[in-house]
Amino acid sequence: MSSTLKHVVLGTAGHIDHGKTALVKALTGVDTDRLKEEKERGISIELGFARLDLPSGQSVGIVDVPGHERFVRTMLAGVAGIDLVLLVVAADEGVMPQTREHMDIVSILGIRSGIVALTKSDLVTPEELELAREDVEGLLAGTPLSGAPIVPVSAVTRQGLDELVTRIEAVVGGVEERASGGPARLPIDRAFTLAGHGTIVTGTLWSGEIAVGDKLEIVPSRTETRVRSVEVHDRAVDRAEAGQRTAVGVHGIPKESIVRGDVLGTPGALPVTSMLDARLRLAASARPIANRTRVHLHLGTAEVLARVVLLETDTLAPGEDALVQMRLESPIVALTGDLFVVRSYSPVTTIGGGRVLNPVPKRHARMKDDVLESLAVLEGGSAEDVLVQKVGEAGTAGARATDLETQPGGPAAGLDKLVASGLLRRVAGRVFTPARLDELTARAEELLSGFAAASPLEWGMSAEELRGKLAKGFDRAVLDELVQGLEAEGKLTRRGNLVRWGAAEVGLPPAQAAIAEGIERRLADAGVAPPTVDELRREMSSKDFDAILRLLAETGRVVKVTSGFVFHPRAIEDARAKVVAHFGHSERLGVPEFKDLIGVTRKHAIPLLEYFDRDGTTLRSGDVRLRGRRSK
Repeated sequence: MSSTLKHVVLGTAGHIDHGKTALVKALTGVDTDRLKEEKERGISIELGFARLDLPSGQSVGIVDVPGHERFVRTMLAGVAGIDLVLLVVAADEGVMPQTREHMDIVSILGIRSGIVALTKSDLVTPEELELAREDVEGLLAGTPLSGAPIVPVSAVTRQGLDELVTRIEAVVGGVEERASGGPARLPIDRAFTLAGHGTIVTGTLWSGEIAVGDKLEIVPSRTETRVRSVEVHDRAVDRAEAGQRTAVGVHGIPKESIVRGDVLGTPGALPVTSMLDARLRLAASARPIANRTRVHLHLGTAEVLARVVLLETDTLAPGEDALVQMRLESPIVALTGDLFVVRSYSPVTTIGGGRVLNPVPKRHARMKDDVLESLAVLEGGSAEDVLVQKVGEAGTAGARATDLETQPGGPAAGLDKLVASGLLRRVAGRVFTPARLDELTARAEELLSGFAAASPLEWGMSAEELRGKLAKGFDRAVLDELVQGLEAEGKLTRRGNLVRWGAAEVGLPPAQAAIAEGIERRLADAGVAPPTVDELRREMSSKDFDAILRLLAETGRVVKVTSGFVFHPRAIEDARAKVVAHFGHSERLGVPEFKDLIGVTRKHAIPLLEYFDRDGTTLRSGDVRLRGRRSK
């Protein structure tokens, strides 16, 4: 098949025993009833699959669904992801209850292309056939399939089959091609084991591509796997594309661990959720529902029980719609824009459906204006409005830029535009609203100022402590970039791993300031032969000595040479100047020469030389020092 042809999936719909499976067999030669029980009872119980080759060379995947009301849940799994529907109505019976329910489901799922086959037309008179046509036209009135072609056919005599194929080809021509971008997403409708091939999963590929060798995962369980094989229309291929009925051989996963409703997709790209914000519409034929009504929710091939939390009303009336939060009893995969069907808990009948506005919401309180306003933006706002709101909802931790760019229909260009306009800001791979950054700045000032007040002898808070207190899940790279920006603005100062709000100077209380001045004065008087730290501690006789000395070292008012020695900065610079001058006329400097040069004993000479080795003034070579980079 030419790569320029569309990938189209057709699903059957209609009442039990109206001839769907017989019609598919007459069109394709494939009997989609595979199970022994299906053969014995003459009805479809499971999904059936076939391929229809049209005269133009276009191939259409067919999903044949059960018509019995007991198997509507299976029917829903089958129509998930189809592009057009073949509504089958028996001419000798006309529109029946499951015809109507199937048509409701088709409408809810937004399927706008279709054809009606009036089967068993060889069994009725022309008058009865016309009545059946009028019955179908009445059913379709006001639905997306209003005006769809209605073709009388007979699977037995093959009457009308050529016209039906012609009509299918014409409708296929108007079907919009699925977007091929985004992550791979294949809702699984069947899993089985094939000798020599292992576990096989099937479904319609909703987005992206799947190729042999790809690393994918089964969600919601997040089970990793590798693609062993790919088939489209029973033909082995290297790659399947969005819109194709696909069978995928998966490595290392037993069939028993996969259930209908699981999704095969790109690792980490598909959100798993137990709540959905949505717009729910109740069918005109349904009964009113109250807040927290329990229902069956069908999305993709998944079915889960859920509670309908009505966010803006106490009761939802038939034919009306409302903003809701669906609280699910089991996790599913969902994305913004997904359509779902809702069926009553008992008796189980289709009562409505809706569209997902936010697949991973927070739990909302009811009747809250801010919640309703936020959902109104998601529902009716521009792409830019939605993006700004999404980033704002990420809070002070920011939204990951990669999440915004790689989601299906990801707004990469819109994101760049919003950043350029100043409505959003990128910081180290995350995206913030200016308001959130202002919150972070205010919070940083509060934390650092509070720390300085509570710990006057500490120069500043560690960056790690600040990061942990700013926001849950705050990224270190984001903090580094924010600190750099605030430092450039003069709002804070950073020294190593410590951060301080405002200028670098620390105003000590009078008593501690006197101790600090005493330490500096004592070291300045001692020059290159200061007392040890222990000796200095005894001289100063203060419980705050260690904290004050650490602060003096952090602010550069003293130089920590070793754990046992600190020097006045002027003494260090005087000694360095003599070393540099020495290398002006000699290539080497030994310990005895250094002692004479500086005028110290070995007690002070060795710590000083090791310090100069570390800061690059000297370069140790055996027992002597050579000129370091700071001496050149």
